[in-house]
Amino acid sequence: MIKNATYAWLVLAWLMLVAPASAQDLVIYDDALAPGFQNWSWAVHDLENPAPVRSGVRSISFEADGWGGLYFNADVPLDLADWWAVEMAMHGGSTGGQQIRLLVRLGDAVLGDIAIDPPAAGSWQTRTLDLRAAGISFGSFDGLILQDANGGDQPTLYLDDISLLEDTSGPPAPTPVAVSVDPGADRRAINPEIYGVAFGDTDRFAEIGYPVRRWGGNSVTRYNWRNAVHNTASDYFFQNIVDEVADPSTLPHGSSSDAFTDEALAAGAEVIMTAPIIGWTPVDERAKKWAFSVATYGEQLGDECSFYDPNPPPWCTADSGNGTCDPAVNTTGFCSPDGVIVGNDAADTSQPITSTFVSDWVQHVVSRVGTAAEGGVRYWALDNEPMLWNSTHRDVTPDPLTYDELWSRSLDYATAIKTADPTAQVLGPVVWGWCAYFTSAADATVGPTCVDGPDRQAHDGLPLLEWYLEQACAAEVATGVRPIDYLDVHFYPQGGIAGLEGPAEDPANAARRLRSVRELWDPSYVSETWINEPVNLIPRLRSWIDARCPGVGLAITEYRWGTDDGASSGLAHAEVLALFGREGVDLATRWVAPEPDTLVEDAFEVFLNYDGAGARIEGDSVRATSDAPDALGSYAVSGSDSRLWVLLINRETAPLEATVGVAQSVQPGNWPIYRFDSSQGLAPAGSVTAGASGFVVELPARSVTLVAAQLGGADIFADAFESGDFSAWTSAVP
Repeated sequence: MIKNATYAWLVLAWLMLVAPASAQDLVIYDDALAPGFQNWSWAVHDLENPAPVRSGVRSISFEADGWGGLYFNADVPLDLADWWAVEMAMHGGSTGGQQIRLLVRLGDAVLGDIAIDPPAAGSWQTRTLDLRAAGISFGSFDGLILQDANGGDQPTLYLDDISLLEDTSGPPAPTPVAVSVDPGADRRAINPEIYGVAFGDTDRFAEIGYPVRRWGGNSVTRYNWRNAVHNTASDYFFQNIVDEVADPSTLPHGSSSDAFTDEALAAGAEVIMTAPIIGWTPVDERAKKWAFSVATYGEQLGDECSFYDPNPPPWCTADSGNGTCDPAVNTTGFCSPDGVIVGNDAADTSQPITSTFVSDWVQHVVSRVGTAAEGGVRYWALDNEPMLWNSTHRDVTPDPLTYDELWSRSLDYATAIKTADPTAQVLGPVVWGWCAYFTSAADATVGPTCVDGPDRQAHDGLPLLEWYLEQACAAEVATGVRPIDYLDVHFYPQGGIAGLEGPAEDPANAARRLRSVRELWDPSYVSETWINEPVNLIPRLRSWIDARCPGVGLAITEYRWGTDDGASSGLAHAEVLALFGREGVDLATRWVAPEPDTLVEDAFEVFLNYDGAGARIEGDSVRATSDAPDALGSYAVSGSDSRLWVLLINRETAPLEATVGVAQSVQPGNWPIYRFDSSQGLAPAGSVTAGASGFVVELPARSVTLVAAQLGGADIFADAFESGDFSAWTSAVP
């Protein structure tokens, strides 16, 4: 009996050594959290719970309450291609029915979300959560969160034997896609100023080589250049904030706007400076002030200190209210039935100004850095989002703006700017988005839709921007000076995918984000948001320019397509920049400059610094089409000396194989590839072997791939590929 038992154990041991089945699965928890994982949980839990246990001697107890979660973070990111499921044992305790979900994360981005069937009471059950079925199948991840999905107070549940199950099916074969490039068709010169950003770290700004830097946003609508104070408006308690960088003894010299200008010009970039036309600026006193004093205007629904509850900082001001109130509680007469403070004194924070305030500022700038023609500030934007002033700056402008008021201010201030610097370029009207393209803030308060109303009808029924352009050209005819050089708009994709509200990288949002890029150009694409009609943004705006004031440039000085580090966001931004070039945008700045070493920064570097040594894409957009346009975005740029760049954007969650045919002869040889995807930042990715008619390149899932090739008729090493010196490829942005 002993002999037989010993033999059986030997056989079992041998089988365990040779069996391939589950040996490659990755254990996350089995009596303890596995090496290579850290416990970042914020729920009440115990990783050494003695009972009940499914196997071994310990399990995890988990109080899934108030959105609490178990968070297991991997020290090194894992590749989703290696794992098809998360498996765990669950025990519902004495009651069962607990509602939890699995979140898969990379950094702050949520890659996917899986609802988990509630456990039964009194027994262990296995749950196998299929990542592939949930659309979580590509890229890297470094975090698994088991989170309360109820929000309430749930009974304790128990977990054990948590593992990642290996995907043994192997990588899928790439889907073939044909791409056609014709360097002689659809040629359009790309203005390099479409790759600009707002603000940004000074050193990183220069390193990337952004060509334009914008000083803009709500807080500069009320910027007092004389004493270096700005007002935060509705973004933060309507406060005057002092620029501590400035030396009061040197003002107006040495302000933040001066430093901003100097830094941008030193980096070889153009400056967009925002000129306030709202008619108000902070009072001359260099001190923190606020618009809605609780002591003066009564109790409010929030204040600066309560914003930081439960640990308000010592510098907060409890008297600084947010301007909202409960009329049943605040009976001072300042609380309107709509729940906002009205009738406040604008002089609490601000003083009135005229266009002289701006012309004096332009003269100050010219005295420091010269005129625009002499290398100074080239662009002046007429304020920021005026059709939102009655909300963002309602402490000084509670009344909504009309067509006529907008144009009167625009003409007055534009004339002042051009009188002070005749070589400066003026951007207007810098409106916030879709509704403001069509009608005024006055219409928005009374009209049945956001695109029409009595104010528009009183102006021949013309959309606001069309009418505005018509006035600009009429003014030029009357005075000989064109007051508006660029039609300037902002555009954010709606529906929570712009990334201003936080990460949204779950599969459904990621796919919708990538589709939404079509709002920029596709007349057949109906916006999947409250807009619910084709946006066709760039062609629409260009047609309005051509019809009402030909020769005006098109500027998009605020846009954003997701968070800086999201995989779909990185792809979307790369495609947006490619479309700006293809569709003929003249000037663009993202809100704001992406954080260093993120995928969105990589999207900019594809165009500005793809080899890390200053190589950039410059030239004419040319025709590039794919036979699977929903899956693969294809763009091409023809540069000087027969250079050809082909940009391929794989939006799919599986690899593609692109066969790129070029209508003109390609110089045969090995041409370098540069790429980024969800798991790898922008870097060299080998080369393609090109024949005279084109090349074949494999494209990983959700990736941006740039091939830097050469058309025929030039020496294969004319641009120093052999030596690795790319300096001959690049030239300074004018």
